[in-house]
Formats: sequence, C-alpha cells, structure tokens
Amino acid sequence: MGGLSVTSGDSVSVRTESITAEAVRLAAAAHLIGGWAERAGAIGGRLASGQASPGPLLSRVGQSAEAASGRLRRAVVGAELASRGLVLAAAEYERAEELADVGRRLGTGLLGIMASTMLPGLAIGGGIVAASGWLGHRAVTLVHGQHAADAALAELIEAAGSGILSDPAFVDLVRGVADGADEFVAGLLGSGALFAVGAELDAPENARVLLAAAAIVGLATGAGTAVAAFGETGVRAERATAAGSPDGRHGATGAGPAPPPRGVGDLADRVPTGGDGSPQVRIERYGPPEERRWIVYSGGTRDFGVVPAGEPYDMTSNLHAVAAASALPLTLEAAAAERVVREAMTQAGVAPGEPIVVVGHSAGGIVAANLAADPGLAVVGAVSLGGPVVQVDTGGTPMVSVTHPEDLVPATGGAGRPVADRIDVQRSLGEVRAREGAPLPAHALTEYRVTAELIDESDDARLVAFRGIVDDLTRGEVPETTHWTGTRVPAEEVAGSGGGGV
Repeated sequence: MGGLSVTSGDSVSVRTESITAEAVRLAAAAHLIGGWAERAGAIGGRLASGQASPGPLLSRVGQSAEAASGRLRRAVVGAELASRGLVLAAAEYERAEELADVGRRLGTGLLGIMASTMLPGLAIGGGIVAASGWLGHRAVTLVHGQHAADAALAELIEAAGSGILSDPAFVDLVRGVADGADEFVAGLLGSGALFAVGAELDAPENARVLLAAAAIVGLATGAGTAVAAFGETGVRAERATAAGSPDGRHGATGAGPAPPPRGVGDLADRVPTGGDGSPQVRIERYGPPEERRWIVYSGGTRDFGVVPAGEPYDMTSNLHAVAAASALPLTLEAAAAERVVREAMTQAGVAPGEPIVVVGHSAGGIVAANLAADPGLAVVGAVSLGGPVVQVDTGGTPMVSVTHPEDLVPATGGAGRPVADRIDVQRSLGEVRAREGAPLPAHALTEYRVTAELIDESDDARLVAFRGIVDDLTRGEVPETTHWTGTRVPAEEVAGSGGGGV
C-alpha cells in the first residue's frame, strides 16, 4: 500500500509560467551584475592607469577589481544564456504538451474505432457465453433461491479472475476507452458524421454519446426503449425521522449531537452508507439563523440497473450527472440524485449566499462536483471520494478529488483535464481482491475513509489550505444535523410543486 500522491491543475504538468518568471529574474540579475562589473572595471582601470597615486596596497586592490569585473562579466553571460534557455524550454514544454494531448486523443480515438470494428465478431461468441451464463443463473435461482445464485455468480467471477477489474493497467484502459467513446460509436455505426458531431459537443464524451445513442434508439423504437433505460423521472426528498443506519462514527439521528468535523477524514466518515430505503443525504447546519453555514453529504450509487425504479441513486442518474456539463440540452432535467440533494437543501433551509461545503462518494462525488460548479450556490469547497469528476470545471471552487488507481469508477469519466482548483489525491491499495457483494473493493467507502484520514496527516500546503476552509466554516461549533431520503416518483406527482431545489 502506497502513500498519498497529491497533484493539482497547476502541477500535473510543467508550470511554464514559473519557468518564464525565473527567466525574467535571471535577466534582471544579469542586468544588475553587469552594472557591478562596469563599476568594478572602472575602479580597476583608474588605479591601473595612474589617474590616482596608488601604493602597493591600492595596486593590488585595482588588480583584484579588474579580476572581479572579468568574473562578473562571465556571470552576466551565463545568466543571460540561462534566461534564454529557460524561455526556450518553456516554449518546448508547451509544444510537447500540445503534441502529447493530440497523441492521446488520436490514440483513444483509434482505440475506440478498433474496438467497434472488432465488436461484431466478438458479439457472437460473447452473446452465446452471456446467454448461457444468464440461463445458468436463472436456473440456480429457481432451484436454490436468489441468494445462492448470487453467491455462485460471485464465486464464478472470483475464479475467473475478477482481479482484472482492479488492475491499474485495466483501469487506465477504461479511462482511455471512455475518452474515445464517440469514436467507438462512430466506428460501430460506420458514421463519420457522428464523429464530427461528437467533437462539437461540450459534454464528456462517454456521457454525451451514450445519451445521443439512447435518443436515436428511442426515435427508432417509438421512444420506449430509450425512455425505459435512460429517461429521468420526478423525485421527492423527505426528512428521515431516524437515520436508519449510521454514516460512520457520527451517523445515526438520535445518537447525540455530532462534533464539528476536524478534517477530510471526518467528512468522509459522515457520508451516508445505508441500504435501500435509508437516507442518502445528510445536512449539517452551523451558526445562528442570521449567519448560517452548511455541510451537505451525498451517498453513492445503490441501484446498478439501467431502468429507473424507486431509487434515485441509480445508473440513469449517474449518466445524466456526468452529462450535466453539456452545452446542449441533452436532458431536460438534472440527474435524479442531484435533484434529491437540491430538494433536501431547500427543505433544510439553505438560502442563496450561505456558505456550503459539499461531500460525496461515487455518484455523490459527481453531485458534489456539479453543485460546486453552480455559480448560483455559495459552495466554498467540495470533496469527491471515488467519483468520476475529472470532466467538471468547478469554476474556481476548491475541490479535493480522492481516487485509488485500482478503482474502476473514477476512470469511467475519462482522462479529464487539469483544473487549477481541483486537488487530485491518489493512494494505491496494492493488490486487492473482490469478495461477495463487493466486486470493486478499491471503490469501497471504507477504503476512501482510510485515505481521507491520511489526507489529514499530510502537510501538503494545498491540503492544509482546504482543511482551513472546513475549519472556517464550522468554527468549532456543534451542528444541527438532519437526514433526508430521496425516492423516484412519476413526473406528474411532482409537477406544479415548485420544487427543483436550490
């Protein structure tokens, strides 16, 4: 298990601005040293020319001054050469980064096209295997029950080498394929036009193309398939009378007031983790009524099906959350999970201009990033634990994005782009093994809580500054805590309610 790796948008690549600044300083130093050289040379020349009447001591001083002048002039030449070299180096670094970015995009594009051209051949064999596996699972379910069938499937996955899902090399491959999703679909459909359209959209490629493909399928099939698989629904957020299950050390309602979080570790410890029907959102209020401050926590995905049911934290919500960065109206509504959080914030009393810190795990991380990017909210800091948030520009709001290189989920957002206000923190877990009910152990919130505690031990200036943001918001006060449960409801049931949250 490794330590923390901390990077941010201004340190992921070479900081050419800093190089240029150093070049300017060297040029200024060369000018200053040149002046000293001229003065030393003038003094030495006067003493050597007889303009003064030097004795033996002053003669030696004059010789030393001339020698010093020569050395200073050589220093001037060296400083000027170094300055010019730094300017050239900065230009070359920028050019190299541009070429690397072009190469990465071409590589992922070719990977997508190659994968799509191979898919028809692979689909036949894969379909037979998948059908056989499904039939076997259904047979075991009918004879021995759902639990036995799931256990057998988990055992089969483990025997077949589920460790590949947590292999950093495989995670990197997924990251590249996510970036090349539009090329994949273009190659699959044999459509160069789709490739061109994908380049014009400002949404993350993996989300925008899946949504576009869903829309195409919907048009071709009378909208039934697309709506069933990708259509958003209305949501409702209700205050929970009891937390259902603890969110960590300070999770259960009625367990006494929680102390203020002392750092990122405590923030991670309070993210909701309950099962079906338990609250997905936790809200803490700090300060008196005239000076309220808030911390909002959002849990992760609970329903991994593609057809929306009652749980708003599902795959449909995830897809729409990632697509929220689109410049085009790919969806008429925000993701269900985000709307649940916003509705809970409204009911809790969060008002415009009141400072907020948002924290989320997995899908909750996407929600946290999207809320942080909303200029209509006064979000002062955000934390994403294992969320695919690299495509989100929070517009100046500091965000700590915590990931594990063995975690597949953050890679589904692609490679993303460096953003100065996003602090990326990684910790390698080493070799991890899947277990029943946890096919992606590196994505577990328990592991992210361990990483978050290590963040609090770090003396990295960026992490220290972020912990200061949390301290400035809580001010050592005991919060008033509420928990909120979100559900999906038919759109007509929430129409005209004036909801939608803050």
